[in-house]
Amino acid sequence: MTLKGDLKRLHSPDLPDLAHDHPQDPANFRILVQALVGVVGQEAADTFNFMVCTPAWLAAHVDDPLPARGYLIVPRYDYAPIHAAIARLCASTTGPDWQTIAARLNLEARWEYDQDQ
Repeated sequence: MTLKGDLKRLHSPDLPDLAHDHPQDPANFRILVQALVGVVGQEAADTFNFMVCTPAWLAAHVDDPLPARGYLIVPRYDYAPIHAAIARLCASTTGPDWQTIAARLNLEARWEYDQDQ
């Protein structure tokens, strides 16, 4: 049996209402977005962190090489495409059990239980 990842909801300590608020400069920002992800048909979820930012923010703040794991780069703040991209990633991540799904998602985001953070 193959299980499929499922985005339960998005949350951000930097932007309380992701769907209706926006950063001060939607074309130049970085915020933490936490994806609560579980398995389709189950309520349990773990947190996967993404730093959502724009190329303008990167250009202004990154002088040295930056590993990109855990980043979602967007042209400007728009909730719908951000939600859709993370939901697609979750839905396309499958495995025989939750540990496998979580490990695969951890390659793109930062899982709350990742010991290497």
